[in-house]
Amino acid sequence: MVYTYSVVITGFAARLTAEEVADMKSMDGFLYAHPEKIRPLHTTYTPHLLGLDQYNSLWQHSSKGEGIIVGVFDTGIVPKHPSFADPTGLPEPPLKWRGRCDLPSDSDACSNKLIGAQHFMDQRWETPIDTTGHGTHVAGIAVGSPVYDADVNGLASGTASGMAPSAHLAVYKVCQNRGCPDSNGLKGMEQGILDGIDVIQISNGAPEKFYLSGNIKGTFRAVDNGIIAVCSAQNSGPTPSIISNDAPWIITVGAASTDRRETAVLRLGNGMEFIGESAYQPKPSGVVDLPLVYPGVKDTDLTLACQEGSMIGFNVTGKIVLCGIGFNDPVEKSKIVKKAGGAAMVVMNQVWDGDTVWAHPFVIPAIRVRNSDALKIVNYFRNEKNPTGTITFRDTEYGTRPSPTVATFSSRGPSMHNGGILKPDVIAPGVNILSAWAFDVSPNATSGGAAKPDTFNFASGTSMAAPHVSGIVALLKKSHPTWSPAMIKSALMTTAYMVDRDGQRITDDGSNKREPANAFAIGAGHVNPTAANDPGLVYDTRVDDYIPYLCGLKGLMSISVGVITNRRVSCAKKMEAKDLNYPAILVSIGAGSKNVSVPRTVTNVGLPSSTYKASVIEPNGVKVEVIPNNLKFESVGEEKNFTVELTLRGNPPGKKDVWEGRLNWVSENHKVSSPIVVIAK
Repeated sequence: MVYTYSVVITGFAARLTAEEVADMKSMDGFLYAHPEKIRPLHTTYTPHLLGLDQYNSLWQHSSKGEGIIVGVFDTGIVPKHPSFADPTGLPEPPLKWRGRCDLPSDSDACSNKLIGAQHFMDQRWETPIDTTGHGTHVAGIAVGSPVYDADVNGLASGTASGMAPSAHLAVYKVCQNRGCPDSNGLKGMEQGILDGIDVIQISNGAPEKFYLSGNIKGTFRAVDNGIIAVCSAQNSGPTPSIISNDAPWIITVGAASTDRRETAVLRLGNGMEFIGESAYQPKPSGVVDLPLVYPGVKDTDLTLACQEGSMIGFNVTGKIVLCGIGFNDPVEKSKIVKKAGGAAMVVMNQVWDGDTVWAHPFVIPAIRVRNSDALKIVNYFRNEKNPTGTITFRDTEYGTRPSPTVATFSSRGPSMHNGGILKPDVIAPGVNILSAWAFDVSPNATSGGAAKPDTFNFASGTSMAAPHVSGIVALLKKSHPTWSPAMIKSALMTTAYMVDRDGQRITDDGSNKREPANAFAIGAGHVNPTAANDPGLVYDTRVDDYIPYLCGLKGLMSISVGVITNRRVSCAKKMEAKDLNYPAILVSIGAGSKNVSVPRTVTNVGLPSSTYKASVIEPNGVKVEVIPNNLKFESVGEEKNFTVELTLRGNPPGKKDVWEGRLNWVSENHKVSSPIVVIAK
């Protein structure tokens, strides 16, 4: 026996042979068994970027999250890092807190900042200490205390702060280098529920049917207990429909770029210049008119990606080496190039990496460039007799354009498992995010990186986007303690924005053509914390409403729904996904279903006496009517029902078409905005 469960599920985790599982199936009370699965793991600037430090901001309305407990379910924590210190003297955690601190004796004890640390790794020698950096980075983004003069190798210097810097942190180590076993995650979430956390932060997962997912099952029980669950969408973009944590009770977060760049420039011998990024920028760079060499001319995985041994047969001494992304970490590539005598390196995005560029702490002068530029660089190398290049560095630059954009890697919908709920819900900063780290990332660091409890690093992924939102959720929970998890999600979605800093539709890095991002990439839009604090109206969903929704999903029967919810369930009542009271509308229309009716209910959380009028941007080829098109409220908490009628005007959408519109409820003081998405049936 490994674990027993009573909250998130009723059951246990054990090491059993196939024969033992077969025997167990004949026992009274047996419902279901499935094998263990390992889930892959999915700032000095972003608080300012998101407007948290501005006048009348959400920080001011929420005491920066004071008294809210955020549970981070990840790879653990570096407890001595200054991001988790308590320099301002936070109050003690609320009386409901029942967690514990299992840090080893040689580490700093817990405090009023880091109030709990436990591990669920099924090894007696394990501790909550982070040995990968991932969990520490995630926790720093969500709730890190302010740390002055934070930087990465001298770049992006400023005050590093989490989204909710005064919130309490509870750490549950459920992951390690190889990923996150479901059994650990479920036990960790069960403990978090019992401990009294307010927010669940998860940056791992895999796309699969709900009854097979530990995250889906665990978060349902959390939401049933009033806990808000925030999860990353996964890093499988731009391919559609590879998205995880896609249940409607989860806030699913995709990744966006910011307008900060750690700018490096490659100038070729023919005068062409390409802008990229690097988190190691020596001055002077010493890379001036050096010859280019490209091991990838051999067209093997080894040489294209500059793996160990790929330099054999090439004279790279004193040259700039061209390397493709893939197979090994970009920093590892720089170590291989340095070992072979190379002076510098250009890391080139593949087509699936698109235009999203990461800033890596290389060990030699280097630059990472987008795919469209990589093609031009390789073409120059192949056609120039004596190709040369120069790399220069511009330090940290702000206000770059376009910004924000949807990161190439950010997973996209439509979900293959949730029946027609728009995912992701929102996007948030997730590219080159500076936060706490576990190891030295300087160019002189020892191999593997020495443990260093005051280091910061850049990291990218939906793993970094999700904790931005979990921190913001903590602020909203503090500002609105009576709001349900669904109300908080609605506030985030209906106040999100769809345009970049130039007023244009946010674009998609994954298109390689700067095309506008569709709803399955951007969700309801980019998170807007201060606006979310005053949404006007919200779409609330009661936990019991998820039961008929689950019963309506294809292939789910009462037993499966019971496994997901840890309840005794009868699927006598079913609901289509479109009828769930969600802050977005996604419908399928075909030749045989030209008319679709979508019911919704909104709750007034704004001014007691207010009137809202429906304003609709119709999707291509679809007539939209809102009945009634005026909603008049007399009190806070009052609910109003309405129906959205969608009628096909002509031919239905094709299989790859995504027709988008918008439903806006507009009053004198608020605009409550929801995406309308129409796809083929």
